[in-house]
Amino acid sequence: MRRPGKSVWGNPPRVRISPPPQEREPVFYDRFALEGEGTANRVHNDVTKPPHGRFRPLPAHFDIISNIMDEQLKALLVQTLTATQPLAEAASVSDARFLVTLLGIYRVSFATLRDIDELASDEGTGPSMLDLARKIMEHGISVEYMILKGKEKMAERFQEYLTVQAHDEIEFFKSIGQDPAHLSPDLQINVADVEKNYAALSKDTRDRKTWAGQSVEGMLADLHKAGALNDFDASRIGIGYVWGSRLNHPNPLVVHGYLEPEEHRLANSFYSRLAILMALSFHLRLATRLIDESRFNASSNIYPEVATEIQAIQTELNTMC
Repeated sequence: MRRPGKSVWGNPPRVRISPPPQEREPVFYDRFALEGEGTANRVHNDVTKPPHGRFRPLPAHFDIISNIMDEQLKALLVQTLTATQPLAEAASVSDARFLVTLLGIYRVSFATLRDIDELASDEGTGPSMLDLARKIMEHGISVEYMILKGKEKMAERFQEYLTVQAHDEIEFFKSIGQDPAHLSPDLQINVADVEKNYAALSKDTRDRKTWAGQSVEGMLADLHKAGALNDFDASRIGIGYVWGSRLNHPNPLVVHGYLEPEEHRLANSFYSRLAILMALSFHLRLATRLIDESRFNASSNIYPEVATEIQAIQTELNTMC
């Protein structure tokens, strides 16, 4: 566990030393691009798919390649945390609803990426890492969806949904025989204020089951239909999201994997690699969105050093082999 430092975001992550390069079969480690032409026509060994479709025994050289790749990804994880920490600490809010929401989401992403880094130093933590990566993915998809549908309007909708969530919590406590106004001090809800604010919301807002009015899967589908994601990128994001969702809920496939030692070992390696790949890609995307939005708000080319470092990391992640 890291000792608390002066920064609320913790000490800079520890530096890991990657093993020296070894001769090996080339493996293209692809990263989806949320903009541009994507990578649909590249020939590569796709690491977003489990080996052989199931976690069957693999050739010995596969472990060597995987271990080298894992260390490269972990080194990029540390590099990303170091490069993007200034944004979490220094970025300031404004009256713009979207920038306020984006900054909060970015800080969630940074803190979650730091948790993934902690887990990456231990064995057998791949499932938990991918579960956390799914969290970053959902926040990243939400930001892209806000931009697609009108960022200020959608950010306001996102913030308004806090009242709906509080109302739903009140109803939940009532359903299990609890009075939310008389819970422990840490859990008490100001029922009167919440219900007053809830009644003031439009019927459309009150009836939404999520802030966006649809699921993450629905937002991803809309981004794809609108051309914000090409076929290749949408499919790879979908694969990462599905695997993360399997680990977040009771799932027979996941449970079965824990019953077979060799299958669990291979699955853990796959989960870990996919977690870092997806978490880095989405976090870097959120970082560039925050820099762009902050520059627009300040009318100034701020964070030039951070932007340069992010670009270098993205290039390395996209060309890693």
